[in-house]
Amino acid sequence: MSLTDVETTTVAAEAAARVHRSWAGRQLGRRWKSGADFATDVDVAAEAAVLAVLREQRPHDAVVAEESGRSGPQDAERVWLVDPLCGTLNYAAGQGPYGASVTLTRGDDVLAAAVAEPHRLTWTDGTRAFTRVAGRDEPTAPSASSRIVEILMETVDPDEQGFSSARFWRSPALRTLSPRFVGTGIALAWVATGLRAGFVLPGWREASVHFSSGIGICRAAGCVLTDLRGGPLHLGHDGLLCAADAATHALLLAGVAEQLG
Repeated sequence: MSLTDVETTTVAAEAAARVHRSWAGRQLGRRWKSGADFATDVDVAAEAAVLAVLREQRPHDAVVAEESGRSGPQDAERVWLVDPLCGTLNYAAGQGPYGASVTLTRGDDVLAAAVAEPHRLTWTDGTRAFTRVAGRDEPTAPSASSRIVEILMETVDPDEQGFSSARFWRSPALRTLSPRFVGTGIALAWVATGLRAGFVLPGWREASVHFSSGIGICRAAGCVLTDLRGGPLHLGHDGLLCAADAATHALLLAGVAEQLG
């Protein structure tokens, strides 16, 4: 059966989520990458499940997957970005949050994306964003009411621009917000669904398997997205600010300005 791009995205992400659920509670083998970073048996199995869907449905597209790297035509304009288990450390510790991210990109555009958690799927067709729970899709609704902002902590702090997550955490500009750190990029998609008021990501990155899905979902949901200085945000970026509304974004930007000017 031939699937549309967005159907392929959601089916692939949900295939990874089924692997997550089926392996929950098992003893996991670990493959160390560098420092404290590692992959588990679940990362590998979930990636295999995603790649099986993509190879069947979109064999002429390129794929960049976290564990296996790039495959497919080198000159392909369309590139799938796959994070089979975002939140590996959380999963290995037997707790959430964690999920899978599957994103179809063309240049700087997100054509379709899905973030699959154990019991929730957030997805976009590139223009609209939805959340699926128990098989029912509802439009996403960003909201700053939680006042919770996720701040991704970097191994190198401050980053290349001089931005420090640790200093930002204590910024007076954030006194009406509540910073948190859950250690997974899927929290970016939570801003689109109203679970978080904002998301802050330092450091330079190319188009990423970890964050491109969230960027695409938040774009479609109408969140405020910029780089750390308030400029246009691209899939390849040197820092990211995402907020549910303009007022929250202004607070985050003010906190960054204390360091970067």
